[in-house]
Amino acid sequence: MAKNKKSPGVRDQAEKLALKPRFVGDAMSPADRRAAETLARDCLDFLTRSKTERAVVRSVRQRLTAGGFADLDRETRAKAGGFLVHHQKLLGLWRPGQAGPETGFNLIVAHGDSPRLDLKPKCVYEESGPGLGLLRTNLYGGLKKHQWLARPLALWGFCALKDGRTVDIVFGEDPRDPVLTVPDLLPHLDRKVQREKKMGEAIVAEKMNLVAAALPLGEPEDKDRLKLAVLKILHDRWGLTEEDLISSELELVPAGPAREVGLDGALIGGYGQDDRLSVFAALSAVLASPRPRRPTLAVIYDREEIGSYGATGAGSRFIEDLAARAFEASGLEPRWAKVRAALRHSQGLSADVEAAMDPDYKEVHEEYNSARLGRGPCLVRYTGGAGKYGASEASAEYVAKVRAAFDQGGVLWQSALLGKQEEGGGGTVALHLAAYGLNIIDCGPPVLSMHSPFEISSKADLWMTVRAYKAFLEMD
Repeated sequence: MAKNKKSPGVRDQAEKLALKPRFVGDAMSPADRRAAETLARDCLDFLTRSKTERAVVRSVRQRLTAGGFADLDRETRAKAGGFLVHHQKLLGLWRPGQAGPETGFNLIVAHGDSPRLDLKPKCVYEESGPGLGLLRTNLYGGLKKHQWLARPLALWGFCALKDGRTVDIVFGEDPRDPVLTVPDLLPHLDRKVQREKKMGEAIVAEKMNLVAAALPLGEPEDKDRLKLAVLKILHDRWGLTEEDLISSELELVPAGPAREVGLDGALIGGYGQDDRLSVFAALSAVLASPRPRRPTLAVIYDREEIGSYGATGAGSRFIEDLAARAFEASGLEPRWAKVRAALRHSQGLSADVEAAMDPDYKEVHEEYNSARLGRGPCLVRYTGGAGKYGASEASAEYVAKVRAAFDQGGVLWQSALLGKQEEGGGGTVALHLAAYGLNIIDCGPPVLSMHSPFEISSKADLWMTVRAYKAFLEMD
């Protein structure tokens, strides 16, 4: 029996009516591909240099200063735009538009923190039986514990001393440096304590401690020889005592640079792409939009991975101070009612990455509403879980407005949600900004292996995400 063929009329209707996601690569010219490669190289460098929230703020601040932005704590007037740094871990910027700030802002927000291991305040100890000096760690954010075992780790941190001096630490990144590591149990002995348990229970957080030294100090009859060996290294290298560690922020991150991935090198692999990939894309878009119609506010928050609490998280009121500074820099008096109204009339993007469909675990994704690598940034109307709990949901009118801006800017994008309804879920900073009554939607590139020490994204998606953020910043 001959197969029925679609008539030309049906094909025309399908082309007109049906949603047809496209690969970004299919729409790229040779010049576009060269631009995407240049952008990816810059991003690889940014990811390699920016492995903590302080390092992110430092990198962004350097690029803003080079781009003519002023420090709003030092200059009250800044024609080209200005930035504000809070506790060295939160950064907000303002760029003037053709309209004044009293009409509202185009607001783009991201976060600079990522899952990791922190050192506890009192962290140095020894196990004389195994003959090791060790460092106690504390989990930060939603990570899979087993992924952090038996791999090279670098120590990045900041120490504040009683005399007012500060010490920056990066150890384990130079190829000549040793690295740190959390040892794992060999498979010959792990059956009862690991393999027969659920994955989340097999690795005990309190046992995720770092090997720091193996050469004891002093004589055999001396006490705490291995602990003292660790403390002596900390003192010889950075002038630290054990008490100084209590006023320190010391983080363990995967050692080594971000890398190209795949035989074709079309992907980006590296730690912290959630959400530093979006930070990089947002910064690139801001610098490429020197005179938007509406003024720009952009904020890089800290602590998103643990609920956005604290002075540097999106749950703080930093955005109010930033908006008030924008009024001052524009020559306007920052009356609270006017600033509040401007925030309410703003429109926002929560620049956060989305989970790409994993080819080996399709069963946890919802096929029709999952993100795919290579098909552009994702518009995510709502996140949350268990019936949209913990989510901010964008209105239909606002989604349509953003769609129109993307279409006008030649942006290829996809619609996505975070997995099946009963497989988990997650949230972003969007709900904290929505509390001001403004419109906001999540938008960011898809990422594989999210929250792992080596996340994977697409160069083409990054390039298109910058275009999407630029189209948003230039939106009426």
